[in-house]
Amino acid sequence: MLMLYGRRRLGKTFLLQRYFTAGAGGNEPEKPHCYFLAEQSTAATQRLTLARQLITALPAEGVAAEEIAISWNALLRYASQQAQTRKKGAGRFALILDEFPYLVAQTPELPSVLQAWWDRAGVHSPLFVVLCGSQLSAMAALGQESAPLFGRFNAGIFHIDPLHYEDVACFYQGSPNYGVKEKLLMYGVFGGTPRYHALVDPSRPPSEEIITLLMQPRAILENEVRFLLGSEQIRDPAPYNAILAAIAGGETRFNRIQQLIGVERGALSFSLRTLLELNWIRREFPFGEHSERRAIYRVADPFLTFWYRFVAPLASDLQFSDPATVYASHVAPRLADYMGWTVFEEICGQWLQRHARQRLGLTVRQMARYWSRDGRTEIDLVAELDHGTLLYGESKWHADSVMRLSDLSALQAKVASLPEARWRNKPSYILFTLGGFSPELVQLAADPAERLYLIKGVDMIGGNC
Repeated sequence: MLMLYGRRRLGKTFLLQRYFTAGAGGNEPEKPHCYFLAEQSTAATQRLTLARQLITALPAEGVAAEEIAISWNALLRYASQQAQTRKKGAGRFALILDEFPYLVAQTPELPSVLQAWWDRAGVHSPLFVVLCGSQLSAMAALGQESAPLFGRFNAGIFHIDPLHYEDVACFYQGSPNYGVKEKLLMYGVFGGTPRYHALVDPSRPPSEEIITLLMQPRAILENEVRFLLGSEQIRDPAPYNAILAAIAGGETRFNRIQQLIGVERGALSFSLRTLLELNWIRREFPFGEHSERRAIYRVADPFLTFWYRFVAPLASDLQFSDPATVYASHVAPRLADYMGWTVFEEICGQWLQRHARQRLGLTVRQMARYWSRDGRTEIDLVAELDHGTLLYGESKWHADSVMRLSDLSALQAKVASLPEARWRNKPSYILFTLGGFSPELVQLAADPAERLYLIKGVDMIGGNC
């Protein structure tokens, strides 16, 4: 039994279809399975639909769908019995229940029924049971220690995360319209959700596709955020919209968010906790600290950040103006600041996590941003290395200028002002930029004793993409 879950649009169903219908490598024969996509319908309708699909996949002479649809016990018993009758060596038969929380919503006792059947018959049958779903809290609860199915997922529990920015870049491989800057920009607009990037036509410039998918009337993704909120069973989206808009707009501290949206502390705490559980936002602490008073909030998905920062505030303008004109006047001039504000920092962190050991020979233990209590010192990236020293990073999005010795000196001055002496012991430095580096910096980095690493735009996209 396996659990597969993750936010909507991340490709869970695609992965299941790819594996069971085309094989893991795309060239293997189809694996025997019954795939059932649950809908928000009555329990009786759900069972009857599944029964018909089960009989098609595992036929039995003289058995009608209505007979085994009378209960979940009957359905599951039929699956295990019929799986046992298949030829020896035929492999496991897969029963895939997609959007499983829809089934539980109509039959709350289903996890207990499934657990009793599994312990009695399912685990002893040549079956591969897959429970899949997009409601994060409901799916995660299935694996908790107090849940009936705890300990039954002997094939694993897999949470699907958004794509790494380099994997997103592969959607635009070979397009003359998408260099390094444009590929990173599309990550900043659509995040790591593969479905959104699959909608992009890479033969057209980024600006045209952003307008087409997000800003023109009846755009494909026009109602996407409302759909995502609704899919998580959030009854009143108003406070969540307000919180996400505030954070995306730059208000990252609890008190400032509360003042801006005008809700009670308890209500804000509840909404923030819900958004954290959904992985829509994340809570950050400055490197080396864990005090709740120092915490700030960030929108976790660049797509949501872009939506609440640009699309939602321009909703009225887009109804009565040409979308291309609105984009040119209100979005395009602010994209560089948007990418440099948090997106490029996140991209640089992702690069370091993936490539530090292989490309730089460094092992990173932990990594975070740093900001001082008085707000005067901010460092884009601080990473603790395996031998206890620290790596300090600075990122600059602008592609039309190079980083110079003065940028390194400014970063070194920040490090010199840090409060703990051990943080200043043999520091290393890493600079990220799209625009490249001055000859003086390149010459300095060539000396290993300087412990300086330079990563430019073309280094940030893998050769395969």
